[in-house]
Amino acid sequence: MKKNKFLLNKYTLSAIILLLCLALDIFLHKGITRVLLPDSFTNKRIPQNYLPCDRPLKVNSKEWIKAVNTLSRIEKIPSETAGIEMDVYFDTIKNTFQVYHDSAFKTELDINSLMEVYKNRNLKASIWLDFKNLSASNEGQSLQYLSTLSKQYNLQNKLIIESSSPQYLQSFCDSGFFTSYYIRFFNPYRIDEKELIIQLDTISGVLKKYKVSALSGYYFQYPVLKKYFPHYPILTWTDNSTISLVSNSFNKILMSDDHVKVVLHP
Repeated sequence: MKKNKFLLNKYTLSAIILLLCLALDIFLHKGITRVLLPDSFTNKRIPQNYLPCDRPLKVNSKEWIKAVNTLSRIEKIPSETAGIEMDVYFDTIKNTFQVYHDSAFKTELDINSLMEVYKNRNLKASIWLDFKNLSASNEGQSLQYLSTLSKQYNLQNKLIIESSSPQYLQSFCDSGFFTSYYIRFFNPYRIDEKELIIQLDTISGVLKKYKVSALSGYYFQYPVLKKYFPHYPILTWTDNSTISLVSNSFNKILMSDDHVKVVLHP
């Protein structure tokens, strides 16, 4: 009797510990947990039938590495890496891309320095360029530069050109590049229906006017983009915590969803 009571207490304690661990995991990853739960969003807008700019892109695996913005980073990535992301600003005076995330951490590192490592290591990864300052004043020059860079490093069908200014992506699309419209920050789970409709109408207005190959946004925007703009591949980013059941479950969903083309990991 005492033995059975001991076993019962042991298993009960284990169950309580597991539940507490799961509760902590859910709390620490509450943003991802919210995305895992079904949400119908608004029924005042219907899925749009706009078609993307259909351009080829080599994607051997959805899992790409985020923010490869330094020489040490590109020197250390696994040789079999399927894809990498870089944050770039075009310098019209130097006629090159400077590689850094934001002005607070501006560097003089240019993309050719990274691409020489890419070439010397014989990397085959596709490259996602987060084009931070694409504008009317640098559109033509940066397009010409990218065309040269693509030939120089054999990057045909291996480049994503991403920008929050889709009106300047049209020429890249016309030149055969895979482009992505970066959806500016909004969290559909933290805004009311009226605000969500404004966001959807803004995106819809852009896509009606300008053609792009894909939509890119935060992981919590993924369900909304998938629902209302079903013809567009989705590019997104998330964490890769190996000890989180919530994170692992969400990553499995992203990897198995045909709507998702690329997932960036830290």
